[in-house]
Amino acid sequence: MKKAVQMRQICKLYGISPDSLRYYEKKGLIHPRRADNQYRLYTLKDIWRLNVIRDLLKLGFGTDRIRDYLKHRTVEATSDLLQEEEQELQRQIRELSLRLKDVQKRRQDLQEALDQPQDEILFRHFPRRSCLVLKEQIEQDEDIDYLLTRLSGRMEEQLAILGNGDTGSVLEMQPDGSLRCTCVMICIQQGEGDFILEEGEYLVLTYGGPYDQHHEHIRQLQREMERKHLRQSGPFLEFLLVDVHETHRPEEYITQLQVRVKRQTEEKR
Repeated sequence: MKKAVQMRQICKLYGISPDSLRYYEKKGLIHPRRADNQYRLYTLKDIWRLNVIRDLLKLGFGTDRIRDYLKHRTVEATSDLLQEEEQELQRQIRELSLRLKDVQKRRQDLQEALDQPQDEILFRHFPRRSCLVLKEQIEQDEDIDYLLTRLSGRMEEQLAILGNGDTGSVLEMQPDGSLRCTCVMICIQQGEGDFILEEGEYLVLTYGGPYDQHHEHIRQLQREMERKHLRQSGPFLEFLLVDVHETHRPEEYITQLQVRVKRQTEEKR
């Protein structure tokens, strides 16, 4: 190898831009010498330093930490750095494992949404569900996405939207008989939220197609409650199992309505 190579050769070798090399130089990580024409020339010393820089940047080390290591490297310092690397890799493994489980769950939830019987009113028993809630006036469907994004900011991890069937809204009857979405919610797996969906029996109706059909489907649920002499014991809940995030075809949307009910025999106890 030549005693020194030019910047363009280093950029090609490492797949990095000239700006990156200038930045490393500015931060004191490398010290190329200048040729008579002022072109930067990189030596073997710069090569091994770039190897270290590349590896440590991949692991998330900052440039100040890298500069400190390059300046004071000893066997002991290298051993300590390797220990840091191991700890960082273990953290990444744990994080990736959690992300993998989350993706697998959302794939499962999406498949279960596709397998749901549609246009059929069913009884389902749900456990106690804790929810984060953001209560705002909602004028159109696009508002729900914005509010869910705001609401997810309260969670430790940013809410994953694709395949997430744990997000929904509350639909409440107004005095004039109209139906309005009064808040959005996220059912959380751990911890206490703002609102509890109580354990119990729910009437569930799943249907496909555009969002704007919930009025008619809620009327179906109301007629079913009357027919079976059930009393509504909570608000109507709307979960968008498949929506604009998963498909651009409205005919592929899947919405599920839930309402907690009590039987007459339960009220007499």
